[in-house]
Amino acid sequence: MTHVRFMLMVVGTAFIFSGSLPAKTWKTSLGRTFEAEFERIDGRAAIFILPDGKRFSMPVADLSREERDFLNLNGQSAMSELVAASFGGPWPVQVRIAGPVTCKVVKEDSKTGDYIYQSPSYRFICDARITEDALRNFSVMFETTRKYARELPLSMGGAAGPGEHRRDIVLFSTMQGYVAAGGMPGSAGMYVQQKGLVLVPMESLGLKLVGTGFSIDQGITHETLIHELTHQLTPHDYFSPGARGWLSEGIAEYVAITPYSWGYFQPDVRGNAVKARVTGRGIDNESGYALGSKITVPPLKSFFLMPYDVFAGKNARLNYGFSLLLVNFFFHMDGGGKTRRINDFLLGLHAGKQGEEALKPLLAGGSYQKLEQEISAAWAKMGVEIQFDR
Repeated sequence: MTHVRFMLMVVGTAFIFSGSLPAKTWKTSLGRTFEAEFERIDGRAAIFILPDGKRFSMPVADLSREERDFLNLNGQSAMSELVAASFGGPWPVQVRIAGPVTCKVVKEDSKTGDYIYQSPSYRFICDARITEDALRNFSVMFETTRKYARELPLSMGGAAGPGEHRRDIVLFSTMQGYVAAGGMPGSAGMYVQQKGLVLVPMESLGLKLVGTGFSIDQGITHETLIHELTHQLTPHDYFSPGARGWLSEGIAEYVAITPYSWGYFQPDVRGNAVKARVTGRGIDNESGYALGSKITVPPLKSFFLMPYDVFAGKNARLNYGFSLLLVNFFFHMDGGGKTRRINDFLLGLHAGKQGEEALKPLLAGGSYQKLEQEISAAWAKMGVEIQFDR
């Protein structure tokens, strides 16, 4: 157990960038620093040159707000590049992984209990050996989730690829080890925002101990895990006041309930999967919030600004369900699916706006009451009656 705790400390504080004689010390949104010379903006990525001359890229959204401001002030319009590359783009019809996903063994040491595996975008740090078939199975899910997030026109997805840092996933052979490291008892996974880590008990991946290693056990649902992976891929600005809760959880729920099979997501822009998740037991009749077709929710302004501890408190089931209805409205129902309001809102978050100031684009010059009426009218056409409490 002590060994796992130590691994978490190392992963949470170490950063892959290194070098000497820096042109500038840069800071990420996680508070980590690296030394490099900035070269240019390429789409959503910032290209840097390390002191040893090697180039690497990382999403502009993963830099701290101060660094993004620095780029803007120095003539590098990172925000306009983000808009051009992501916001307002087409919604994906389907997302597939092209070709096989490779996952290689970095380290397997039974004496120390160190097991590290690596896929193109992720590093899996484990306390037990995992078999090749199991690695292939869950690596496909992780990589497909990342690709789906990156293809959504929401400036999501984060780094990882040739020359970019991988996302860290810490896997635990026992639920006890997972809980001892900070995981929530009974949960299928947990995102630790301060460290950018996803903690996962192996049983959530459908892994079971067979002989000397963990192998795949078919038939398990991965919705909760995909939800936590999406948090890891979400820009940190989307956790700001005015967005944390309804937006951050709504996006994660939206990705998680998208129909998925091996290496394939099929977004449901018509909202049937969302409706099934919120009103009933989900499209698989096994999961969902079962809120019914008549839902009473808090006033919209107070819901947008709800503190997260309240959001995740005694009415969490209602709050999560309503958040899913809200993001679906802004993604697919508002303005004939043009997403103008949500685009402007997200752009404001990237620019550092928070609270009521950040929410203004969602009102589009109107009132909260007018927006409530629009949301209710849109969902009424889908057979869901939303009543705002007074």
